[in-house]
Amino acid sequence: MQILQVISSMLVGLTMKEVNLNAFSEKLLHRYLLECYYGMLEDISPNSLLPERCHSKKINLIVPEMKMTSVNDNNEEYNVIPDLVIFFTDGTDLPIEVKWQSSGPYGKDQLRFLREKKGHIVSLVEDKKQKDITMNKIDFQHWQRWLGKRSMSLAMDTAISKGLDSEAGRQYWLVSPKGSQDSTTNYNYSRMRNLRSKKSDIHFWAFRNNAENVRNHLKIRKGDIVMFLMVNTRTLGLEKGHWLDDNPDYPLNVFRWVEYEVKIPYTIDIASDLSTFFEEDDSLNPGNRTWPHFIHLEKLEEGGNLTIKSRGNLSNHFRTSSSPGIRSGGPVRINFELYEELLDALRNEE
Repeated sequence: MQILQVISSMLVGLTMKEVNLNAFSEKLLHRYLLECYYGMLEDISPNSLLPERCHSKKINLIVPEMKMTSVNDNNEEYNVIPDLVIFFTDGTDLPIEVKWQSSGPYGKDQLRFLREKKGHIVSLVEDKKQKDITMNKIDFQHWQRWLGKRSMSLAMDTAISKGLDSEAGRQYWLVSPKGSQDSTTNYNYSRMRNLRSKKSDIHFWAFRNNAENVRNHLKIRKGDIVMFLMVNTRTLGLEKGHWLDDNPDYPLNVFRWVEYEVKIPYTIDIASDLSTFFEEDDSLNPGNRTWPHFIHLEKLEEGGNLTIKSRGNLSNHFRTSSSPGIRSGGPVRINFELYEELLDALRNEE
């Protein structure tokens, strides 16, 4: 017995601190769920990670880390920030907590809030049921495959956001909504420019709420280059409808073009006055908003009122980005050679 006590006392000073080898942040799960709920992932339905009562609903918008308010038993207000809030087109919403383990940890009042608001929990490991709260478990193998495909781009996103020279992973994007002097596009763009100081080169824009737009928008990084063009075919005697034809030999009018560098790739804040800037009705419920996804940019160069003699290798990209009522000027990634070709054409036609 005395020998055991001696050994025990010797070991007291030999204990070692456990090293946390978890290399991932919970926000990695947030990103996976964003892509899943927006229908961007293969072989998985958004409904697989939603409570059954929401399966017949249509998702319009997902807002990460949005402050929400409720009232406790003492009639006192308290605030909670769910990891994600899904807004459906029927005007309802679903707050979601995302965890590695369903057992937690949870912040103060989080579980109370989820019960009151009929919220939901999504976790990678379901090791504990939470009373009166619906839950779903992420398919580990599917998440693992997603991570394998996305790891390089996610690593670059993180490094650039932390200060890595953006030119190391710079991407080039075409944004080409249809527009002319009297178009809604030009009206909204001019309003945006007038809202900013005329001396300011920092501008903002919003992309239509479309799954492909969101998919590409989430890939845009700080330091990327965006070529913004308002295009049309007026007086050219070509397309009769609203869609551009995919014909490399066709010319294209460029009413206005602006070369931008991305400063803040993606913002969404439905409580901001700016959040409804491009909406037809600024009182719209988040579940019915069309232009909620914002990007902030710095102007580098601009021009306009010209005609490109031929659309060339960018013909299909112009058609895709400008598609009316679908992408409506959504971002399309192009390679550096196509970007240089476009910039040369714009400068030479001035």
